[in-house]
Amino acid sequence: MFSHKRNQHCCLLDYECFKAPDDGNLDTEACVKIALWNKNLGLEQYRFLLKIMVNSGFGEETYGPRNVLDDREEFPSETDETMFHTLDSLFAKTGVSPLEIDLLVVNVSLFSPSPSLTTRIINRYKMRDNIKSFNLSGMGCSASMVAVDLVQRLFKTYENQLALVQLTKNIEHNKQ
Repeated sequence: MFSHKRNQHCCLLDYECFKAPDDGNLDTEACVKIALWNKNLGLEQYRFLLKIMVNSGFGEETYGPRNVLDDREEFPSETDETMFHTLDSLFAKTGVSPLEIDLLVVNVSLFSPSPSLTTRIINRYKMRDNIKSFNLSGMGCSASMVAVDLVQRLFKTYENQLALVQLTKNIEHNKQ
């Protein structure tokens, strides 16, 4: 959450980071099993995936979304679980009401749903109908920096504003 007052700079007020529940914990063996799910890969592709896992820091404290690990319908989508849990925690921790947010910027890497994630957030939290919202979905990892830069630029036009930037990654829609 960012704030801007007249003749002041953009300030980070607070942030929240999602920690997956324990039933999403993946040890090394579970990561290997997931790689083996794709029956279209050959031995060289499996070796490559295992090399990527080792070099990217997968370990005993790696987590994955529950609905990717288990196809049962009772699990919420990865996006809903991470996005709404994080926002609920942030609003509770800061005491800021969703009605106080003036600018909303959302980035979620490669996932670009309809309705947009900004719309889903606005509707869930019953935000004001004049909120300025920007959906950067589908722009990839670099959009996190774009989102923060966008807020800083918007603060030059809209003074005395409170902005919320929601950044997330999503792998559930890449499951094959």
